[in-house]
Amino acid sequence: MLIVASNIAGAQTQVGVRAGINFSNVIMKDENGKKAKTQSTPGIQLGLTVDIPVIADLYVQPAFLYSRKGFEQKTNGFYGSASDFKVKADYIEVPVTILFKPQLGIGHLLVGAGPYVSYGTGGNWTSGSSAAIGDIMVGDHGDVIFRNDASKGGSIESYTYGRPLDYGAGFLAGYEFRRKLSVQFNAQIGLANLVPEFSGFERKDKLKNTNFGISAGYKF
Repeated sequence: MLIVASNIAGAQTQVGVRAGINFSNVIMKDENGKKAKTQSTPGIQLGLTVDIPVIADLYVQPAFLYSRKGFEQKTNGFYGSASDFKVKADYIEVPVTILFKPQLGIGHLLVGAGPYVSYGTGGNWTSGSSAAIGDIMVGDHGDVIFRNDASKGGSIESYTYGRPLDYGAGFLAGYEFRRKLSVQFNAQIGLANLVPEFSGFERKDKLKNTNFGISAGYKF
């Protein structure tokens, strides 16, 4: 008990920064359950973290991050001809991780898991097959939409991409050197179906984010 109490007393809340690279993708299925072929695309993540001690080597780590996600599709999909179709979507993300940090060598092992919630704020898309390019923005009904830009080679049309609100489970594993510098691997499994309603009709398609990446952090 004295050792545990000493560890808790010695542990302090730490604020840090984190930056890294995502390799994100989606799980995309049509209404018959057939899975579309998609490829991952790189993006950045960066933001703030807070390590809050709970007991012994257990911490709660909320974070506030900017995260760029998306996917690439080289075959036809839900939205017509989708050859060389690339999506880059910007998210503001808040993960809350239950973090286990036992001492190992000169530092601490990092193992954690917890929920995340994020909100899509925009982005862009390109389609090599039609030489089209456009923006992703939040629509009037809270849907994220693809909007062609006629000045960039597209027609003036809108295509609904998905709901902006995403949530799911996150996991991490890494190592922290002397409670300052850390390196970690991150993974996410999206649980929210991002396919929106059309004119009040609930579609049976599935579109869920997935993500893995590597990041470095520094505690102040």
